[in-house]
Amino acid sequence: MSLINFLLSELTVSKLLLYLLLSGGPALVWLLVCLRLDKSAPEPGMQILKTFVWGVVLTIPLIYIAGAVTGIVKGSPYISAVAAIFILSFLVDGLFEEGGKYIILRLRVYPSVHFDELRDGFIYGMVLGLGFAFAENVLYGIISDSVLGGAWTVMLRGITTTFLHFLSGGIIGYYIGLVKFQNLKKSVGMYGLILAIVLHGLYNTIVRFGWWWNLFPLILLLIGVYIAILIRIRTIEKA
Repeated sequence: MSLINFLLSELTVSKLLLYLLLSGGPALVWLLVCLRLDKSAPEPGMQILKTFVWGVVLTIPLIYIAGAVTGIVKGSPYISAVAAIFILSFLVDGLFEEGGKYIILRLRVYPSVHFDELRDGFIYGMVLGLGFAFAENVLYGIISDSVLGGAWTVMLRGITTTFLHFLSGGIIGYYIGLVKFQNLKKSVGMYGLILAIVLHGLYNTIVRFGWWWNLFPLILLLIGVYIAILIRIRTIEKA
């Protein structure tokens, strides 16, 4: 049975509405935060919506790609459980998901006339990340063993994973903005991708080890990156 058929077999209207609501709440909160950061020169609402939808669409091919590679890694007798955690966290989840964001931002957002200042890189990157997280969280809810388990998964991911994609998307967008507005080499944009992969990999590694005390370094990691981004946005505004 294909993944799409499996998802459809598990889906009901009530479950879908529940997961959409639970996933949409945190995404909306961070979207409002993002728009507030851009209040001095707000981006067109339609362009924000398009970028969010691109994030949602991005999850579709990655379901197949990441899922297939994950199965290979987990099924390999030559890869230990600990090594699999690092491979899946950095080279599968981090590389594929952040690489997908980079491609969308570079091909769909970078050429836009609305992307007309450096700060916009943060804004569009964050919105794209929120769209991706929104769809991904809903899918995780659908494939859960029970409605209660799915609801708990979506809520927990809404607190942490949505924040992660919000931040990593912003990082990629900022470095792409450096290329566009500071006439730097296109390779500079890859620095943002690498940083996003590292952040994503660290996050997923902490989660996969499954120790409750890992919650504290996880929260500190995300808050630290968020503060660094806020400082950089304020610096850009004053420049």
